[in-house]
Amino acid sequence: VLMPGTILPLHIFETRYRAMVADALAGERTIGMAMLYPGWESGGDDPRIYPVGGAGEIVESEELEDGRYNILLEGRFRYRVVEESPANPYRIARVEEIRSVPFPDRDEEQRITRAAAALFGNVAQELELPPLPDDVFSPERLASEIALRLRYTPPELQAILETDSLASRFETLTGRMLEWKGRLRFLAPFRPPDLDPRRN
Repeated sequence: VLMPGTILPLHIFETRYRAMVADALAGERTIGMAMLYPGWESGGDDPRIYPVGGAGEIVESEELEDGRYNILLEGRFRYRVVEESPANPYRIARVEEIRSVPFPDRDEEQRITRAAAALFGNVAQELELPPLPDDVFSPERLASEIALRLRYTPPELQAILETDSLASRFETLTGRMLEWKGRLRFLAPFRPPDLDPRRN
């Protein structure tokens, strides 16, 4: 699941995906990431995918001597598959960009994003989660960066990706962080001093 604004490192080794990366590098450098539905192992060459995915730009690439690639994909926008073309050799689709629904006003945006970032900082310190990047970023990227650090399963991340409203995304993230904070507070009196809190 490629979240908007985040970086995804990929090692490309399958023949069809080498061709895909080569074509992307020669064109608009854009690749669409799509999650497979459960049971994809028995779905043949073109297993069913979720119609909503994340499109990313190849911002760095390294071609290895044997034709493999190491690339960094940066999430640019969410998309919905409109139509798929026959796979030859890789899957191609016509997509439409899904624009996120912004906060109603700037004041609410700042209040909610600042509160979410502060709450994450509190939870991250107790659970030793990776810190947020230092650079200034949009509310959409902030939501993505927090989501990647909260140990969501791929289906949970997919649900967040499919949520159009930024306010709703932050509501989901804040709910999870408050739940974790409540558990830590509840268990604190009973926790041996040498217990790793990340295992709660």
